[in-house]
Amino acid sequence: MWSYMRNLSSKALAWITAGIGGFAAIAVAVALGVSEARSPNEIPKLSPGQSLDAGRWQIKPLKVWATDQKIYGLTPKPDQKALVFEVELMNRTAQSDRSYYSAFHLPSEIETKAEKPMVYLARDQALMPSLQPGLPEKLVYVWLIPATAVPKGDVSLSIEADKFKPQDNLYGMPGWYNKYTAATVSLPLAGGQG
Repeated sequence: MWSYMRNLSSKALAWITAGIGGFAAIAVAVALGVSEARSPNEIPKLSPGQSLDAGRWQIKPLKVWATDQKIYGLTPKPDQKALVFEVELMNRTAQSDRSYYSAFHLPSEIETKAEKPMVYLARDQALMPSLQPGLPEKLVYVWLIPATAVPKGDVSLSIEADKFKPQDNLYGMPGWYNKYTAATVSLPLAGGQG
């Protein structure tokens, strides 16, 4: 009889322990879910001239201006202006790369009206050059936009980046995947140049 009671108390203790552990796991899961829902990841805000490690690129936004004059071979039509953005980029990968084309986005109300940007190497005006690893280069993005769409004051840009995965899910190969907004930058619109 005594062994039966001892066996019964062991089983009860095991059930109670399992129940408490289960409730604790549920409580932790709910707390983490509430915490993630309550405080979304804030997107960092850069200042002009501040650097950012954005996946495969080291990015330093420099300045932005608008002009109605010919710039880097692009001539705005009479009802257009060129929105010009200068940025310093450094390739952080091990091979030359030109995937910076879509790294910067204008606010949607401007981007929907703008032509696709042309990207030039500032030092020799080469169009869409491949950037070598570890060598900082100044690039110039030029968007042709309607003159009425030129923002007043500051121009906000979002910076898109990729995350490196040592193995993708399909082929098991390393690569840059999962685009995300790494930061935003607000630059004062300088007077017309060039």
